[in-house]
Amino acid sequence: MGEANVLGIGSKLILIARRIVATGLICASLLSANHSHAFAGSELPFPHPPVIEPNVKFWVDVFATYGERDFIVHDRDRVDRVYQVLHLPGDGDPSRGEIADINDYLKNKYTALLDRLAAGQQPANSEEQRIADMFKGESPAAYTVAAQNLRVQEGLREQFREGLLRSKYYRATMERIFVSAGLPPELVTLATVESGFYSRAKSSAGAVGIWQFTRGTGKEYMRISRYHDDRFDPTTETRAAAELLRSNYDALGSWPLAITAYNYGTGGTSVAASEYGGNYDQIVRSYNGPHFGFAARNYYSEFLAALQIHQDEDKYFPDLKYADAIAPPPIKTDFARPRSRHSHHGSLHRVLAHRSHHSQHHGHTVHQARNTQPAKHGGGILPVAHHPSHTQRGKPIVADEQTSIAIPETPLA
Repeated sequence: MGEANVLGIGSKLILIARRIVATGLICASLLSANHSHAFAGSELPFPHPPVIEPNVKFWVDVFATYGERDFIVHDRDRVDRVYQVLHLPGDGDPSRGEIADINDYLKNKYTALLDRLAAGQQPANSEEQRIADMFKGESPAAYTVAAQNLRVQEGLREQFREGLLRSKYYRATMERIFVSAGLPPELVTLATVESGFYSRAKSSAGAVGIWQFTRGTGKEYMRISRYHDDRFDPTTETRAAAELLRSNYDALGSWPLAITAYNYGTGGTSVAASEYGGNYDQIVRSYNGPHFGFAARNYYSEFLAALQIHQDEDKYFPDLKYADAIAPPPIKTDFARPRSRHSHHGSLHRVLAHRSHHSQHHGHTVHQARNTQPAKHGGGILPVAHHPSHTQRGKPIVADEQTSIAIPETPLA
């Protein structure tokens, strides 16, 4: 074989090799694009902005360390500035009267203490010195601001544990729905923050179901009428939540903003993002839009805290590995028309306005039953039936503005 032929063959081999490499790069690019589309964004695990790390730690403690008889008095804006954790002796849920008394006691105690320090008085005891040390390097005016910024949070360990048990029944199916919608399966944990995976959760602001849709927002994604409500069907409502979260991400471009929008509303979050160039850190620190208060500022932090606990359940709730999933009762989505024209239409299931997808975050009640029936066939979403029990329990979430976790204990504002 001549030298020219050998060189010719060598050149052809080089060209073929280059084509193979190019084809491989194209395929890799397509696979990468498909993977990016399958899981909207490339931010897994979800980003932890340094500005909210203290908030995340605070909510981990609220969800996993402090129980229903523990009361944390802290600063509303700097939630990690905790002045005291008061434990109420006894067992079981504290009464409304006990909660009100503790709220008044703690706020009055620390308002007086901070006012004394603001007036220039020297700390009179070790506790006052401990509080003064929290304000080192700050002006006396900081005490005055802090005195007006007190908030009392009740521990949620028992309720959070119940939510984790309920999630065992739902999570596998919900994660499949989210993945099919192009969402990270970890986002299912948001249901812990919304309702504790309680399918009959209702708020006095009208949020209904595991994913807490209002009638107005729900109608964009589900069939809701006077006599039918898909929000009570966990499967349908999960598909709706996936669609809304995907829409939020596509509109806002990051998970901190998309998840915040699930609480504050897409429109309001878009305005905040426009004002601060999409910088979540600056939005949390500085945005003062309508109703952008404690709930919206802490919502993403609560999600990260719930996700941290879920991913390390053995550390926070070691007994859960031996516990059965809680099977919820059948859910009713169809309601009979009244037999008489004198009946009160729709009185059984009254629908108001949704706090989770709009910017009206005033105090409301979320009702949640304690269901301790173990699942006989876990891993699926409960089929719809027509004769549910209507037993519920609930307490006000807050006096003037709720935290975003929808579990029926009382963080007092």
